[in-house]
Amino acid sequence: MSEKKKTSMGLATKILLAMVIGAALGFVLKSSYETWGAITGPIGTVFIRLLKMTIMPLIFFSIVGGVASVADLKRLKKVGGTFMVYWLSASALAAISGIVWSYIIKPGVGIKLAEKAEYSTKGVSVIDSLVKWVPDNPAAAFANFNILQVIVFSLFLGIAIATLPADSAAKKGLNNFFDWGNTAITKVVEIVMGFAPVGVFCLMMDVTGTLGTEVLTGLGKMLLTQYLAYATLLFVVFPIILACIAKVNPLKHFINVFPAMILAFSTCSSSATLPLTMKCAKERAGVPAETVNLLAPPAATINMQACCAEMPIYAIFAAQMFGLDFSFGELSVICLLGIIMAAGVAGVPGGGIMMSAIMMQTMGLPLTIVPWVAGIYRLIDMPNTMLNVTGDTVGMVTTTSLLGTLDRDKFNSDKSMSEEA
Repeated sequence: MSEKKKTSMGLATKILLAMVIGAALGFVLKSSYETWGAITGPIGTVFIRLLKMTIMPLIFFSIVGGVASVADLKRLKKVGGTFMVYWLSASALAAISGIVWSYIIKPGVGIKLAEKAEYSTKGVSVIDSLVKWVPDNPAAAFANFNILQVIVFSLFLGIAIATLPADSAAKKGLNNFFDWGNTAITKVVEIVMGFAPVGVFCLMMDVTGTLGTEVLTGLGKMLLTQYLAYATLLFVVFPIILACIAKVNPLKHFINVFPAMILAFSTCSSSATLPLTMKCAKERAGVPAETVNLLAPPAATINMQACCAEMPIYAIFAAQMFGLDFSFGELSVICLLGIIMAAGVAGVPGGGIMMSAIMMQTMGLPLTIVPWVAGIYRLIDMPNTMLNVTGDTVGMVTTTSLLGTLDRDKFNSDKSMSEEA
């Protein structure tokens, strides 16, 4: 007699269920909020504080380690440089699409929170903001929770490590240190995210216990905004890059990489999809093997167009709830932050949730929406990961096309979308 295999419920499912049950209970027990709110309120606050606890070390270790690892692109400067131009351009377009759809859909408008945001958008100068990004005292930047200055310091330190001689003991030791540090903080994040179902349950009870169902309507609009931004990437931005710059048929490209797209959608992991992404790029899309080997691993870490579209939506959603308007300079900062954070925090469990917390903290907004994002993140993460992987392949095909090394016969050969790579 065979034993039935026990299956454990995934974290994303637990968080989603916690959100649904917490929202329902808060609405049903709304009249007695003063009684149970005294319990759920502190628990939710502890969860928010745990999220904030991980932000600074997560930024520091992940960005320094990530930038240092990109040094492999130096082995082929022409290829790496071309791909980096694609990465910055496509990521900026993705961030802009997220901003545009946020102002069209206006997901945060109509949600009235009792909480007040200590934030002002008056008199922001782009030049002054950029100057203040540069830390004059890195230790003070950490102590004062100045995220932008910590990001800049981390970028400089990562670049410095990347430029050290490859065989030097200093480079090996520093790479090991930041690898170990990143491993340790990743474990801390895992522990904190293990507490997420309880935290989300309590916070959602509080939200619907005080606001009713209007927050759920706002979440639905926010999710719609994400999907429209993703659709813009898939059906407008990527096809234009492929057709106008790479000079290839966009539909043919999507057929070539379809197996990797499906795997990414189902696993929600660019890293887990990487072997199939590389296989599709080499054997179906006509990208030379040496180029795939050079670009695919760092691309899976830094080239996250869907994340770049995702981050501005969170910031604008939160700002709209508090009746705030971002200036052009602040929107530019949000775009840049989205690109940097997508590159630096990729691969962390619950990475998108943590990035939303970092974005809120950096822009001076409360972390109110973070547990809401956690509750529906699985619905965001599936198309998000698929588009990130698709963007990697678009970048590799575009790079090799511009350099004249793309095997167009292999790219254009007949293939089935369902054919295994």
